[in-house]
Amino acid sequence: MRLAMAHTDDLQTDGESPPLEGGWIVLPLVAVVGGAWAYSRTYVTGSPTQMALAAALVVGGWQVLWHVLARTDWATPLGQWKGWTASLPVPALPYQQPDAPGAALRYRVGQARAWWHGVGRASLRTPLQRTAVAVLVSVLLGLALGRLALLLTLCFLALTELAVLWHEGDGEVGSVWAGIALVGLPWFLGATLAEGDLGLPVVTAAAIALLTGLYAQRSWWAAVGPVPAAALLIALGHSMAAGWLLLLALPGLIVLSSPVSRSGYRLAIGPWVIAMVVLMAWVL
Repeated sequence: MRLAMAHTDDLQTDGESPPLEGGWIVLPLVAVVGGAWAYSRTYVTGSPTQMALAAALVVGGWQVLWHVLARTDWATPLGQWKGWTASLPVPALPYQQPDAPGAALRYRVGQARAWWHGVGRASLRTPLQRTAVAVLVSVLLGLALGRLALLLTLCFLALTELAVLWHEGDGEVGSVWAGIALVGLPWFLGATLAEGDLGLPVVTAAAIALLTGLYAQRSWWAAVGPVPAAALLIALGHSMAAGWLLLLALPGLIVLSSPVSRSGYRLAIGPWVIAMVVLMAWVL
């Protein structure tokens, strides 16, 4: 199962360009505005404050948190902890006795302090600081938007941690995870700004997450990506829009038929992915 997910999650940085170049950087913003336009249109046109808060949550909170956690190499510095023997002195616990559990705890704390000063601080201090700020911003904005936004923020944080753990903290997270976190959840957040039935927004968010996550892969899995979204449009009576969606997906498949790097493929398909998300928002 681990190998299967690794095969499908092929959107990884290869040293040529950041993962969201070529228009991808605005995709979470497009998704949250698109979800609001499709299901909470009054908040786009008549309540700019709520819409601005949702956009700030996605762009200033979720997106920053994702890129700090998912793109940081946690595995290398943490891997050096195994077998670490150096230690720095730490104050003794009150009434500590030799060979007692407190002495072992003190020794471990001294080891952790030495590891942090020798390895961890140089590589992990900035990511941890940025993570703390992003979590604080996300929680505060989620509270300002309401309980559902706060719940989605907690879901986003859990999903990001799961994605990092699945890929063993190596700083390379696959496109399916990114599609759910950076497109599906923002779309659902925008769609739920207005109270109403959550069934169709959930289905649409899942279809758009699969569309983005699969289409972004440099493999023939990309041909499968638009299928769930097109099928959903047909089921909702938008057959012509489904045809346009498949036409918008065609340029990426043409690019895929020639040798191209991961970053080159992402750069080529970025505008077409945005166009497909905008089309979904427009017809729904």
